[in-house]
Amino acid sequence: MEHIPENIKFLILKRQNGLLTDREKTILDNWYNEELPDELYWYGDTEAELKSRIETNVKFRIALEESTGSAVGRSFLPKALVASIAAFFLLCFAIWFYVWKGQGDLIEPISILSKNKEITKVILPDQTIVWLKGNGRLNYPSHFSGNTREVELEGEALFEVAKDKTRPFIIHAGDYTTRVVGTSFNLKVRPDEGKFDLDVLTGKVEVTKKRLGLTLESKYTIAANESLHTTNSNYETPAKVISNINKEILVLGTQYDMNFVSAPLEDIMKRFEQKFDVRFTGYTGEYSACKVTANLTDQSLETSLKIISMSINADYKINNREIRLTGGGCF
Repeated sequence: MEHIPENIKFLILKRQNGLLTDREKTILDNWYNEELPDELYWYGDTEAELKSRIETNVKFRIALEESTGSAVGRSFLPKALVASIAAFFLLCFAIWFYVWKGQGDLIEPISILSKNKEITKVILPDQTIVWLKGNGRLNYPSHFSGNTREVELEGEALFEVAKDKTRPFIIHAGDYTTRVVGTSFNLKVRPDEGKFDLDVLTGKVEVTKKRLGLTLESKYTIAANESLHTTNSNYETPAKVISNINKEILVLGTQYDMNFVSAPLEDIMKRFEQKFDVRFTGYTGEYSACKVTANLTDQSLETSLKIISMSINADYKINNREIRLTGGGCF
């Protein structure tokens, strides 16, 4: 069963809108020229139903050409060629059906563009948080389907990827593909210059460089506190892995740092609301005496709430982005 890569989906949409660069056109053309899969996966039709529907369409088109006596059917083209043309158009329909209704659905693609010198927070469908930095663009689907979570980045962004061992998170950026499970890192790409700068804050990141979007060229694994940088605009120049990153500069202007030392719980609640776009409801000050020490940096909302509620012996419930704490307290 073939899966259409997310970057190819985005390139198809960009071609429809006339926004493809020359390099992106080459990548898309190369993908189109690859061999077709042995099997196609269909939704909503059995194989027999699909075969019958296609045959009926072909016969209908041939009969229509013969009965109308059109120039195409009678004056210029023989019946066999008319049938071939009808079959060709049905094949085009089948390919369209596969792209739009099959394994690789193009469902409500979303494109976010940050303004110059500003940082835009984007919470993805899997709760991954992306801090999109000045003049950056992030393309992603309205929901992730299949066995991967794939997005496309132009510019710079800080990623806090939600942990999901069953579905790797993949970022397509120029000639590079970045693959992770759950980690945090800063990524800056300038495809026109061949530049790629990756700084890993936590976890490990796998990066693959490709030539014209098809042939594997190099693969790197970058650990926490390491960076991967291309050396110049020459695409053939290998990248270099270095240690010691400047974390303070990378997270500047974001709410990435969630390390609390004897912090009032009410302050932590406000930080939760700002970072995760949630709201605490029903709170009347019963936890005003609570102070918490916990490092919740790079943790999901669910994990963070578990840690906080355990520290004050309370319970929590989440309903439509609203959080209610009950029980426990500090005395």
